[in-house]
Amino acid sequence: MNDAVVVGSNWARIDYANRGLTAPDAATITPAALTSYCGGSEQMRFQPPGLRDFMYAHGLFDDGMATGDSEWQGMMPEYFPLAYDDFILDVATCHPQMMDLLTRVLGEGFLIDHVLMLNRTPGSKGRRWHGHPYRQGQYETEDPAAGGTLASLEFLANQCVRTLCYPEGMAQNDGGGELSVVPGAHLYQTPYLWDKNRTEYDDGFAAGWLQGKRHAFTGEPLRIERLNLAPGSMVSFVHHMPHHVGHRDLDVPTRWGLLMAYRTRDRHEGPARWNEGTPAHWAERMLAAGGLTPVMQRVFEGDTPTEAQHAHTG
Repeated sequence: MNDAVVVGSNWARIDYANRGLTAPDAATITPAALTSYCGGSEQMRFQPPGLRDFMYAHGLFDDGMATGDSEWQGMMPEYFPLAYDDFILDVATCHPQMMDLLTRVLGEGFLIDHVLMLNRTPGSKGRRWHGHPYRQGQYETEDPAAGGTLASLEFLANQCVRTLCYPEGMAQNDGGGELSVVPGAHLYQTPYLWDKNRTEYDDGFAAGWLQGKRHAFTGEPLRIERLNLAPGSMVSFVHHMPHHVGHRDLDVPTRWGLLMAYRTRDRHEGPARWNEGTPAHWAERMLAAGGLTPVMQRVFEGDTPTEAQHAHTG
């Protein structure tokens, strides 16, 4: 679906200037170049800076956009797949077991932060060791490279949890692209290198930030754990915990993955209809068409919902 949009759209016809965006270089949007971008979000770097955010905030509905057999929702399917797939919409926003799981992890009233595809194509360079901040990082107090010297539970009030789903599984010996984490590192409340270049592999990370740190409850030294997950498995971990994705081999198939991230509410936010993880243009269309159940609306609503929403979703 995403590939059909990439290859079939006339990217030169989009009115970038009136949206405050820079048009892509003509050489990056030729038919041959567009074909080379197929396979996932890592390949869509031909899009100019700001275009993804514009699609999310406002929707892009120029005539040049091709949608294949799907109804175009103003955003790339890779970046908001639940707008294009009813199964993902159900799992991410209202499935009873998923909602129970997330309530156990985050407490009542959690919100969606983002949902996107994380497909690792052959030759994917993965991601070096890093973490992510809560929201836009406005509440972070530790230095992203050297901070986090003492364990703390302060992150519990403002936290985001990532859940990764691997339909075909994920293991160390199936062609690379494996996920590595550090159990217990989330207690140090450091979204590692979140606003800096991510350059460290295992050796550099172990000799630097990880050196000397111990698990706050067991007292054992923190260690890198490489995960092996059976098909259909999901793994959840706190957003700011350091994690790493290895290189994917060239002669292996794409590894399919879905990322669903949720967070606690920011009590400092004023009343709003939708939270920042919700494309408002899409949510308004869905609401008008009767496509959002009360449970779904609660996941998408603002950190502090409006009085009308509160009365409706209860």
